Amino acid sequence: MHGRPRSYKHKLKDPSAQESYKKKVDAIRNGTGLVLQCRKQQRYDPVVMDASAKLLKVVPEIYTIWNFRREALTPVFEAGGEPAQKASNTELALTQACLLENPKSYSTWHHRKWVVLKGMCNLEAELRLVSNALDADERNFHAWNYRQFVVRLMKRPLQEELLYSEDKVAQNFSNYSAWHYRSILLHRLHCTADGAGAEHASISAELQGLHVGTGLPSTTGEFLGSATQQVPVPVEVLDEEYDMVHQAFATDSRDQSPWMYYRWLVGNSLAHLEQAKGTEAEAQARAILEAVLARETQRLRVDHLAADPDAKWPLLTLARLREAQGRLGLCDSEGSDTSAAAAAEANSIYERLICLDPLRAGFYKDALEGKAFVVVSALGSGAV
Repeated sequence: MHGRPRSYKHKLKDPSAQESYKKKVDAIRNGTGLVLQCRKQQRYDPVVMDASAKLLKVVPEIYTIWNFRREALTPVFEAGGEPAQKASNTELALTQACLLENPKSYSTWHHRKWVVLKGMCNLEAELRLVSNALDADERNFHAWNYRQFVVRLMKRPLQEELLYSEDKVAQNFSNYSAWHYRSILLHRLHCTADGAGAEHASISAELQGLHVGTGLPSTTGEFLGSATQQVPVPVEVLDEEYDMVHQAFATDSRDQSPWMYYRWLVGNSLAHLEQAKGTEAEAQARAILEAVLARETQRLRVDHLAADPDAKWPLLTLARLREAQGRLGLCDSEGSDTSAAAAAEANSIYERLICLDPLRAGFYKDALEGKAFVVVSALGSGAV
């Protein structure tokens, strides 16, 4: 769990606990050696399998033992029938017990994926299991990744997952993992060639990246999703997301998670202009972006900074938006606001943040020199 120290580190301060821990380590070492010896002999009888299971329940991170079990069970799954179903049930029960011991065990989650891909388990049950895991620790990235894995196997509608992410955000606006998952889902829903259809069509190819020997997924990055993309989310969807994230700001403007998501939204808004450059749609894209930036700067001033003028995140975000307005020439052409005025205000805010947030003074000094203008390039935009 986040922010919770592991209890064994405190227990080891007791001399008697140290002796007990030493005996445990010796037993684990001896047990691992025994399993490896059986592997050399290609001995996969029930006694050895039971011994390996007991060892894993104590230390789930010994990936060599998981590899031993996969090696032993591969012929069973290939043969199929009742023995294969029994093996599947046994491995699911074992991995569940191990995850109770260590919910963030890489090796255990990978082994469970390997078992699930044999096609003999109830995917609805898997979805319930991972939902319970995320209720216990909402920022367990192993569980979030496994949820994506199960959802794609189920071909679960992405709109349902979007509602799930909204529920998780509503439960705790500080849940950065839920915000990040939301960005992945929005991209898959709105920025792929065929929406959810293209998403599900790609699963077979991606699952082929699962290495049979290790149970590890391919390391392409796209398998687990990415919040970065060249194709931006539609403007009308972004407007709804802006409204949602402002509700989080109103709850606690000091929480950085929604502000990180907000920056992703701004990056999408700016990417629309970048895409339209040199086309007939550029003028309309500029007008839309100018309206978005004007609206958002006004909301930051009125809804957040009016009540707390020294709030770091609203100030930093306002500076970034004003810098974007100044650099891209998106100030109110009919009013008194100019690009020079926007740039001057941004610099003034960065100077103020140096005093308000001295630990990050170096970042704000870089910003004053134009080195920290990251929002425009958040989605690979070339505008600087």
